[in-house]
Amino acid sequence: MPVKAPVVRPAIAVASFNWTGCYIGTHAGGGWGQKDWYDTQPPVKFAEHDVNGWLVGGQVGCDIQTGSFVFGIEGQAAWADIDGGGANIFSNFFTSNSTVEFVGTATGRIGYAWDRVLLYVKGGGAWVRDKHWQFDVTDNVVLNSGKVNRSGWTVGGGFEWAFAANWSGKIEYNYMDFGRHAASLTGLDDSQPNIDQQLHTVKIGLNYRFAVGGAPIAARY
Repeated sequence: MPVKAPVVRPAIAVASFNWTGCYIGTHAGGGWGQKDWYDTQPPVKFAEHDVNGWLVGGQVGCDIQTGSFVFGIEGQAAWADIDGGGANIFSNFFTSNSTVEFVGTATGRIGYAWDRVLLYVKGGGAWVRDKHWQFDVTDNVVLNSGKVNRSGWTVGGGFEWAFAANWSGKIEYNYMDFGRHAASLTGLDDSQPNIDQQLHTVKIGLNYRFAVGGAPIAARY
């Protein structure tokens, strides 16, 4: 008896995830670092203290994938509460204190993708807004205070995983260096110390991508 030939259906091929496109997202994490205070003349360090705390913010960026390499640009901005203080080196009656209130970066990045997994390094410019003040422990009074915007540079790297067509999660580390610059502090005892600072941050983030990567495609034969 004749046998009916089987129905040949079009093959479905699943495309590799493609990181090309733009995205917007949010992040949260922690930061820590050190601040060294110097007299202007002579340039002698009179205080040092650690800072640590949290930050939360957002990011926006765009990527383009060529082969397995991914090139991108990204801007980040975060509200922060990274603070600390300590007694001055030459006198325990006075303390120097700091709070990092804002952190921002503008960077380029380059990564290598294994389908939905991306490892990357990044680097560029960094900005912070700091609050500084000095305190007289004996009289329990703030001697001076001031806020200053600082600029510097940053390098870092991270791991990103596209767990859905439009969504990816990441973990990222950044090192930021803002050098030594004067801070104008006003109050009962005006002062202009030079403050040297470096900052480290670790963040987890979530991105929404406007270009859908890795959508199934039908291959006809």
